[in-house]
Amino acid sequence: MKEYPLWLKFTGILVGLTFLGVLLSYGKFILMPLAFSALFAMLLTPLCRRLERWKLGRVGAIVVSMVVVTVVLSGILSLFSWQFVQFAEDLPRVTERLKEIISVILQFVDSVLGIAPEQQTDFLRQGLDNLIDRSGQYVTGLVDAATGLFTFVGLMPIFVFLLMYYREMYETFLKHVVDRKDHSQVDSLVAKIQEVVQNYLVGLILVILILAVLNSIGLLIVGIDHAIFFGVFASFMAVIPYVGIIIGGLPPLLYALFLTDSLLYPLGVLIVFAVVQFLEGNFITPRVIGSKVSINPLMAIIALIVGGQVWGVSGMILFVPLLGVLRVVFEEMPSMRAVGYLLGNKIEYEKKR
Repeated sequence: MKEYPLWLKFTGILVGLTFLGVLLSYGKFILMPLAFSALFAMLLTPLCRRLERWKLGRVGAIVVSMVVVTVVLSGILSLFSWQFVQFAEDLPRVTERLKEIISVILQFVDSVLGIAPEQQTDFLRQGLDNLIDRSGQYVTGLVDAATGLFTFVGLMPIFVFLLMYYREMYETFLKHVVDRKDHSQVDSLVAKIQEVVQNYLVGLILVILILAVLNSIGLLIVGIDHAIFFGVFASFMAVIPYVGIIIGGLPPLLYALFLTDSLLYPLGVLIVFAVVQFLEGNFITPRVIGSKVSINPLMAIIALIVGGQVWGVSGMILFVPLLGVLRVVFEEMPSMRAVGYLLGNKIEYEKKR
């Protein structure tokens, strides 16, 4: 085989990455629901195969699997909604507390900068006027986002059903693409990808449940109202690697600052989330998800940033498991094995024939 110069290889990689970035950016309207659907399809495949062995039939097994997931998600959403309704009862107290804090801030600015409260109010009113002038743009953006969300939710069940129904066809397609002598390698690669995705998703669900329990217990011990709501919310934010725990910890921290009379409460909230973050990063996630989905932390952070820029919050959730899939694929390709090693979290380099 002809060996190409190093500079030419890197040029090809850069061109390929540029093309991939453009494709992901302009094709997100279809690639994003497809990616989520592929993850859900891989998660439901073991259950679907078990139901098929019980003579339920391919279509029946897929429908039952999707119904089970829908019922579970509906139950979780109902519990979360009930907790949110209880939390909403405290909103008037939050509003009054915000008014007091704003009054203190206005007096502080007046004493330090010499800007009278009336002038500050005028500045705020001008800002509100500008916000109202741009409200049409915001409403249009909100409508577009809602339309995209409904389209996304409507397409996902169809994609999941078709991906599960024709799953053998996609494996056969890959076998037609490669040489006949590599068919066993295709089977091995597909099995490894499914194992990685399933381990990641099942492990992530378990991690969310464990974090919900730990967060809720910690906040109950501190004495924060609506501890279960805040604990469950923070655990779901953990699906966003590294920064999710920070986003999830802000609401209970602000709640403790606004609606409690002692700084011990927000301090207790900080301690709870610091302890939970330590346990999650050092014990829970490594033991539950395991080393099969291990990603180099630097590469995971890069994937997180790139995913956020390309697909927003969905990209922050999707790009890390997709990076795990790429690691598995690259480790099976002799020419890309070094890149797979770089994406992984193992210092030892395993040479394969």
